[in-house]
Amino acid sequence: MIEGRTSPADRVVRLLLKYSGWYIVGLLVITGLLIPPIFLLAPTEQASQEPGGPVFDIQETVHEKFAPRIHIASFIAEDRQGDILRQQPLWELYQNQERLRRSDLGPLLYSGYDADNRREVVGVFTIADAVNLLLAIDPGGASGLQDATDLEVKLAVHRLFSGPGGEQLRESLSMDASAEAETISGQRVEMWRAAALFFYVAADNALLGGGPPILGLSNDPTTLDKERFNRRVQEILRGNQEHYRLWGLAIDVNLASLEQGREVLPYIAAAIVLVLIVVGVTLRSWRYAVFAFAGLLMVLIWLKGGSNLVGLRSSLSLDLIVPIAVVALGVDFFIHATARYRDEQQRGLGPTPALAAGLAGVIAALTLAMLSDGIAFLANVTSGIESIIGFGVAAGIAVVAAYLIMGMFLPLAIMRWEQRRGIRTSTGPDQPTLVEQTLINPGSTGYGTAPGAEKLASLVVALARRRWLVLSAVAVLTSFTTYAAFQLEPNLDVKDFFDSESDLVVGLDKLAQHVDQDLSGEPGVIYIEGDLASPEALTAIEALLARMKQNPHLGTTEQGEVRLYQRTVLSLLEQMTGNEYAREQVEAQTGMGVTDTDGNGLPDGPRQIEAVYDYMHHFGVPRDQDNLLYDSQQVRETVFHEPGSGEEQATLLVFGVRGTREQANLAKARRSLEHDLIELKNSPAISAAGVTGSPFIRETTLHAVTKALNVSLPVAAATCLVLVAFWMRSIRLALAVVIPMGLVVSWLYAFMYAAGYQLNFVTATIAAVSIGLGIDYSIHVAQRYRQELRRAPDQMTALRATASGTGGALAGSAASSAIGFSVLAFAPMPLFSAYGIITATMIIMAAAAALVVLPSLLTLAAGPAGGPLKEEETGLQAG
Repeated sequence: MIEGRTSPADRVVRLLLKYSGWYIVGLLVITGLLIPPIFLLAPTEQASQEPGGPVFDIQETVHEKFAPRIHIASFIAEDRQGDILRQQPLWELYQNQERLRRSDLGPLLYSGYDADNRREVVGVFTIADAVNLLLAIDPGGASGLQDATDLEVKLAVHRLFSGPGGEQLRESLSMDASAEAETISGQRVEMWRAAALFFYVAADNALLGGGPPILGLSNDPTTLDKERFNRRVQEILRGNQEHYRLWGLAIDVNLASLEQGREVLPYIAAAIVLVLIVVGVTLRSWRYAVFAFAGLLMVLIWLKGGSNLVGLRSSLSLDLIVPIAVVALGVDFFIHATARYRDEQQRGLGPTPALAAGLAGVIAALTLAMLSDGIAFLANVTSGIESIIGFGVAAGIAVVAAYLIMGMFLPLAIMRWEQRRGIRTSTGPDQPTLVEQTLINPGSTGYGTAPGAEKLASLVVALARRRWLVLSAVAVLTSFTTYAAFQLEPNLDVKDFFDSESDLVVGLDKLAQHVDQDLSGEPGVIYIEGDLASPEALTAIEALLARMKQNPHLGTTEQGEVRLYQRTVLSLLEQMTGNEYAREQVEAQTGMGVTDTDGNGLPDGPRQIEAVYDYMHHFGVPRDQDNLLYDSQQVRETVFHEPGSGEEQATLLVFGVRGTREQANLAKARRSLEHDLIELKNSPAISAAGVTGSPFIRETTLHAVTKALNVSLPVAAATCLVLVAFWMRSIRLALAVVIPMGLVVSWLYAFMYAAGYQLNFVTATIAAVSIGLGIDYSIHVAQRYRQELRRAPDQMTALRATASGTGGALAGSAASSAIGFSVLAFAPMPLFSAYGIITATMIIMAAAAALVVLPSLLTLAAGPAGGPLKEEETGLQAG
């Protein structure tokens, strides 16, 4: 070691070298202690993607008060010849439905009368059942689908569609359904044809474990069991798929997520292997690549074990995205630390003095990079969204681990290993490595003689000499990219997350192809709470439905009525009031007679309405003496009423929302519904009302993601600026370091917009990674430039030394990370394919900003060579 060193960096390095054995053993022990939490404290729940707020509060209230009786799995069957209304596909579908009913899943199916569609349901009911039943009771034709002709099937379909309940059956056909009129046996017959039909399978929710439907990702065992049930139903209904093909509609989102997450692991492993190969080639040492692999493995153990210890829940970003990001950061720490160590070895120093000089020259930059990276990631805690907060905290843990392990542990381990082996230079004094050729000797004002180093240094210096031209061009470019970046739209489409060839995505494609979702719409919910025994409350609800009928953003029926997916409190009361037997039963059970003197279909007065609620709560809605239209559980799915509790009643309106694939449409629909609700909320009988449901949860969530990004970015930038200014004791240098970080974010989001990517929970995290790597690269260049500026005769000489030294290490680090992550572009899961492409692009942009833009800024901010830059300001000494 060189005597006389008194800088803080030198003192830290002296301690590290003095206690290197203890440091190495200590980190190995900590790593070992973090292994058990990986398995013993593994999270059992997914981190919430919900930002909170009224939409989510209402949704939680709905789940508490209106537990669903039925678990629904939806399917679409597409005919192989383009017409599902033929004997062969309908007979095959009917047989598979019968197999389902007779299978071990049969007892789990829901059996009951579907009063909304006026038919008995035994788990599943399709046009195939209706046609088979009609043919079986027709004495003049086939005995069923089995021996029917296509003509007999067409005639049966005509009769079904012409009769009561025909509308519901027609609505199950694909939107290309059409009919041609023909005259058969002197009668006009409509010959229907359709490419596909849509239907659902109903199961008893309680028998499947109960609980509300899950709208987001979850690893809850009950949810996964329901999805396994859905898959088994799909398998049985598919059969041999001889005449039709069948797909479930988002029936297994969580299982698909788990499976495709496992599928992407080989690609992540391949990316890491390729990164390590590039590290080995760059450093011309496979031993160093092995050390890097061991270090990354330790960092991942710290990441996962530490995340489990602090109680972070599982999420895609934490489980898969953070490990990808930490590889890039870890490699960056490792290459900068070992490159300076190898540089000193090239001067002929032994392992210990070489590490003392090299680590002293880079430790301050590594520390500042670690602190700024941590700030960039932890800025995500301002989001208020658990999954993004978890990403920020986990990434912060990973950054600290990468700093301690990749930046200090590995160089110390390499030093001691080479010390034991008697290695003085890694490749021998006569064979300098590529990095040794490109790295400047810190104690000299000269620069490397390797062609690559000369070219890089010459390019950087040439651009810096034309700094005003460079900065003007960058400013113009960034003005355009910033505009494009603000055009980037948030979107949360399941098809962006999963393999385009998967059943999940193909099923959604078929739904878009065959079902006119704009006509019916995606289900939304209006929750209403208050004194629903008050006629004023019911009148207000009736007026709300009338306003909703005029709302252009809501789905409609063929008759122009608002599309309602569930019975309403008004329809239940009308069924009771219009049924003499039901009125008699209410009077017998409650002692209150029910009348409707004004003919509005509702009981007269609050006491009668309260009595009807009491009866329905216990006995349901009778059709006659022997049958129920709705049992009590079905009533409770529509009306919350606890007799004698004094608690207010509540009810739901479940309606269709059009055009929910477009974020702008959702915002318009929400605003229009809130306007429709104003008059309802003004009714003294209504205490609360609001909108919820999956489309509005998605819209609110995406709005929160965008808002979180808009908050976390300036927070990260401002905090990093303060940190760098304090560290460098210069606001001008701090601005020079932070500006490239902002450029990278602008360029990257413009690239995402141009490439057709959209903001979601995963791509939003790219901003934090961009800031982390962007400022990381800038700090290394700025710190090295400050060192060289103290002893160089002019700025350009200092810049040339910086570019050929730290610039070479930076280029090697960026190249290894970018090449490695480009492997993810081939992953079958679009989520990771996009992340790989975006991450590789971001790394290239960050390196370009540090090597092209930053030098021009530094020449303006740092002052002339030989200026009064004190060693205390730099916090390090070049050695």
